[in-house]
Amino acid sequence: MALSATDFGNFITHPLIKPPTPPTNCIQNRGIVLSESRLTFEKENVSVNPSTGSVVFYGNYAGSKWKFTLQRSADSPQKAKIQATLIENDDDDINYEGMEEALAVGTSTFFNDMVFDLDGTFLSFEDMMLTDKGKESSVLLSLQIMVKKFPSPGIEF
Repeated sequence: MALSATDFGNFITHPLIKPPTPPTNCIQNRGIVLSESRLTFEKENVSVNPSTGSVVFYGNYAGSKWKFTLQRSADSPQKAKIQATLIENDDDDINYEGMEEALAVGTSTFFNDMVFDLDGTFLSFEDMMLTDKGKESSVLLSLQIMVKKFPSPGIEF
């Protein structure tokens, strides 16, 4: 599946794609677990950069804005690796270092383990690469397909 920056933004914010819930045992604010906070991805400002092999996108968590950098893992080929970086914060009393690590682990696991259920046809992440070929740069996602049944006619994705 080939996705431009716009397509990738639409993909990560599609109603069928539920953002990961960061592991709450790693995310604490002065001993209080931030379990009520939800990660949401933003559709805008996505960039696909084949020269660095990265896709940059943004999200919001615990009242703060985060930058996510998606790359193919050097340690484990055919796996996605995501780095999370704090961009803007509303509360200087929060320990954001632990949050960065938890968001990086959570979103990396999310991409590597994601399964799209298209009404009985299941797609899962297998590998990725970036390319400059075509009208604009794009990220190519290799997906494994398992068909238990074909989608019902008229189903909207």
